Amino acid sequence: MKQNPEINSKNIIEEITNKTKRHDYEPKYLVEFTINHCHVLIYINDMLAYKYMDGDGGSTGEEISALLLSNKDQKLKVVCLPIKQRLDYNSGIDIEIGSYDNRNRFAIEKQQDNIFAYGTPKGDKVSGKEYFEETITFNLPNVPYKIDGRRESQDLRNFDKKILEERVLQAYKMIEKAFKEKDLDKIAQFSYNKIRDQTVSQYFDKDEVQEGWDELASIAGAESLEFFPLEDYELVFYGDGKLVGLKSKKKEKGFREASALLCKYKKEGNWTGAE
Repeated sequence: MKQNPEINSKNIIEEITNKTKRHDYEPKYLVEFTINHCHVLIYINDMLAYKYMDGDGGSTGEEISALLLSNKDQKLKVVCLPIKQRLDYNSGIDIEIGSYDNRNRFAIEKQQDNIFAYGTPKGDKVSGKEYFEETITFNLPNVPYKIDGRRESQDLRNFDKKILEERVLQAYKMIEKAFKEKDLDKIAQFSYNKIRDQTVSQYFDKDEVQEGWDELASIAGAESLEFFPLEDYELVFYGDGKLVGLKSKKKEKGFREASALLCKYKKEGNWTGAE
């Protein structure tokens, strides 16, 4: 399985930055939410955008530009989980999606504070339930970029799922092997598409691409690196079926809704998890 054979650790930065198109208007999209009395999973176009499994609520935000499709319609799925056994009368989440201009964040005329708003039902509609889940569609008319990897891909949901699972597992094992052997050229080949898509959707400049690559490469060079066993997983599809992966089925904190390819690494005496 050879991916991006022309890419290596020495040319990945130039290859990405030279092929990245800039725009006169560069909106960055954010989701802001207030969580009450529950744990929450938020998906954008089938991809996990945010996971909240600590405490009983709060307010925060997350950039979602890298998860958006080039067509106008985007899919939002919200899952509310109980802190104890069941959701209570006040359990739920309120969500707003907005944007700002990457070239001028403080330009008021280019900010869109409330492109889309959504709130889960509360009160008797959720109280006593073991979980609440809802999927809805929202519209973003001015996404200026197209992420090549998804645009060029086929709908993988039409393929044999057993064969797909075997190929994804093989790819995960090759990625694990590359990190353990500190093979930066192979790591560059596997990570090129993801870094390129992040660069396109978040309008990274050369220094930001370099910073992202250096952070990834530093995992291979960590004091210690340990991968968790590739087990107890399921095949999942993302982005209208154009992306596929293996997701952990474990319910323990740190594993829930995470990729089956999980590691932890030690730098400056501290352990950090990565997927």
